[in-house]
Amino acid sequence: MKPVIQVLRDWESLAAIVSPWEELAAHALEPNPFYEPWILLPALRAQGEGEQFRCISIWDEGRLLGLFPFERRRRFKGLPVTTLTSWRHSAYLLCTPLVRADAVLECLRALLHWIATQGDASVLELRYVPADGPFRRALDAVASTVVTTQQFSRALLIKGASAETYMEQAMSAQLRKQLRRKERRLMERGMTTIDMGPGGDASAEIERFLELEASGWKGREGGALAASDENLGFGRAVLQEASRRGRLHMVGVDCDGRPVARRCSLIAGDGSYAFKTAYDESFAAYSPGVIAEVLSLRGFHRLDGVEWMDSYTEPDNTVVNRMWKDRRAIESVAVGVGAWGAFWLSSYSVLKGKARTAARDRLAA
Repeated sequence: MKPVIQVLRDWESLAAIVSPWEELAAHALEPNPFYEPWILLPALRAQGEGEQFRCISIWDEGRLLGLFPFERRRRFKGLPVTTLTSWRHSAYLLCTPLVRADAVLECLRALLHWIATQGDASVLELRYVPADGPFRRALDAVASTVVTTQQFSRALLIKGASAETYMEQAMSAQLRKQLRRKERRLMERGMTTIDMGPGGDASAEIERFLELEASGWKGREGGALAASDENLGFGRAVLQEASRRGRLHMVGVDCDGRPVARRCSLIAGDGSYAFKTAYDESFAAYSPGVIAEVLSLRGFHRLDGVEWMDSYTEPDNTVVNRMWKDRRAIESVAVGVGAWGAFWLSSYSVLKGKARTAARDRLAA
């Protein structure tokens, strides 16, 4: 039998398929906790689906093969072509769809065929996808027109023999000396540390983190999870559920009996994602956020079965770039659907090439 496509347009429709969705996530080609139900459903509730939300689900005799959250747009990079682009919450920096590992090519072919025959869009834009991951390779195997629209790399932590060995290999002697000095200064302020691995009750620490994040620049600029009731609900639900599932790792620094830094990471398979960090700006001279990164690195090396951590940042994060030695390439790609989609992507490539040539000419002038 051919795979069956169902388009889910709201929170309620997605909530009705949580059981097969969880099973798909457990057997996905690439893990992506941000598209699992325990994160995506709170994200949709916080940000709203919008009228253009389309979550394409692909089934085979009751088995969920793939889940593709999209939003429909009428333009692509300024061109008048209808596009299905990855749906993302403002906190998302990973949008790899969940696709069953043993049916990935079948699933992607069904997706492209359905879009071509239904005429819902001529271009697919898949954002924030690992450039060297198996999903990206599978996409190249089934799609005739794939164009990279954005590419960057961000820090990646791969487990070493020990945390101290890793730090010696990854960090300069000067940086390690600075970190030891910062730790000593915080100890003089009565520093204590926390390291809550999977399985502990993190409820109280989650509330401390949310309050700490909201007290700093993220709170003032509206980027903290507690900056609005909607995002507070999202952040609290995600962190509490991650804790309940044994998928939350939180480290932190306390001084004078109050939290001054926290780092929250989410575990997915043999990897993890450095989800959120916060620090007390009144302690900025002591770099508590950097010390929390050191604690996170050490705690990560004690986690059983977790081999890597994605920094989950934009590429210009100087803190982790100085402390982590590996990099992960991330890209956004556009897929042309049918001849019309291929035409528009060809036009985009020509315009992009001309823009690059004009920029080089301006620099040379």
